[in-house]
Amino acid sequence: MPGINYHRLLERLVGPPLLITPDKAQQLLGVLANRAGWTGQLIRADADDDGGPVRLDALAADAMRGDRPDRKTFALVDGIAIIPVEGVLVNKLGTLDPWCGMTGYDGLAVKLADAVADPEVRGILFDVDSPGGEVAGCFDLADRIFAARQIKPVWAACTEEAYSAAFALASQCDRVLVPRTGGAGSVGVVCLHADFSRMLDEAGIKVTLIHAGAHKVDGNPYQPLPEDVRDTIQAEIEGIRTLFADTVARGRSMDAADVLATEARCLMAAEAVKTGFADEVSSPDDAFAAFQQFLAGDAGSGATGATTREERSKPMSLKDRAALKAAEEDKAKKAKTAAEEDPEEDPEEDPEKDAAAEEDEDGGEDDEDEADGKKASAERKRIAGILGASEAKGRGDLAQHLALETDMSVKAAVKVLATAPRADAKADAFTRAMAAHAGPALGTETETETRRTAGLHAAVADQAKRSGLKIEEVK
Repeated sequence: MPGINYHRLLERLVGPPLLITPDKAQQLLGVLANRAGWTGQLIRADADDDGGPVRLDALAADAMRGDRPDRKTFALVDGIAIIPVEGVLVNKLGTLDPWCGMTGYDGLAVKLADAVADPEVRGILFDVDSPGGEVAGCFDLADRIFAARQIKPVWAACTEEAYSAAFALASQCDRVLVPRTGGAGSVGVVCLHADFSRMLDEAGIKVTLIHAGAHKVDGNPYQPLPEDVRDTIQAEIEGIRTLFADTVARGRSMDAADVLATEARCLMAAEAVKTGFADEVSSPDDAFAAFQQFLAGDAGSGATGATTREERSKPMSLKDRAALKAAEEDKAKKAKTAAEEDPEEDPEEDPEKDAAAEEDEDGGEDDEDEADGKKASAERKRIAGILGASEAKGRGDLAQHLALETDMSVKAAVKVLATAPRADAKADAFTRAMAAHAGPALGTETETETRRTAGLHAAVADQAKRSGLKIEEVK
């Protein structure tokens, strides 16, 4: 968790007497020594079931990781990283997992970055069941999800609802699947003002606000809300709503006007699909199975029959969606009619066309070489354009991935890079950790604490000795 001072916790463990069982004390020592920068291995005197030494860091990891194999920050099932988005969404919760009915954007960002970087992860599934939450932090995370889907498939399976801020996140995934009793949407913003002035008057309480600056106490609950202040607040939330609609439009390949036209309604599953907010009505189990099929390369019907990422990147209005669907149905109908009329008809061979084709094949080697040269030149230009873009600075790993491992255009790659976090020295600690695909900062170490580290490690060694442990340095 951010803000935890592991050095001081460790000092309290290895110094004064404790009322704690030996097993739990050893677990804590294994956890805190590792988090505080201890470089040795603490070995328990007794052996495990196989007769080998018991390492305290491994013992602590077993106690802490729960259902997370290999100490991953997410559950991994068949190559799919499952990231839960539950309850009220808040900024800087300071935990990786949902806690007390809340999920933190910071924890979600850590899990997303870890999943993108993990070679075992073939796809990322957000398990969404949330009514929304805070504006702060929401759209930065939405940008990260949209950037991540350019690297690995990212789906959202609602395990009932994805409303407001939760839908802002879900909409940035490649596909959104909603159960028949679930819903999505609520693209709007709400702000509450409470006026307690009459209640205070009746209680005989007079509140005097002493302030410097005409707008310092705008919107305070001790006075009626002035019209000009209300208008200012209204303008602010209208701006946030526009940002919300633009974000959803980008993720769902819709027109922002169509998103705004929903007027912040919460749409049930079928209507969410019809509007374009979701791709399919599907139970959570079916959604997971569909994702497995998709990752296995089965691009059949149903949930795996998605449009390509190139197609999904183009804005599409509801009218365009209807036209596309009608065209596909018409094409399928014509193909079916033709098959029924001539089920065994094969294309007739044309000797003259075959001869001409042979001539072109024999005499077209020079043209083919010239075409290959132009193609190679264009590819080199594309790679150079991505790696040399100003947006690639501080995002070298992602830039190399987009340039060398995808066929993404320079324009599309630059757009992805622009939304990704930089890993330069000027970035804040959390952003640097995200860019390096690491977990969040686990506390800030001051210069004083750094100077005490050597002494603290000596105390750890002494405590280990008194506890019947031996120390082996990691080579």
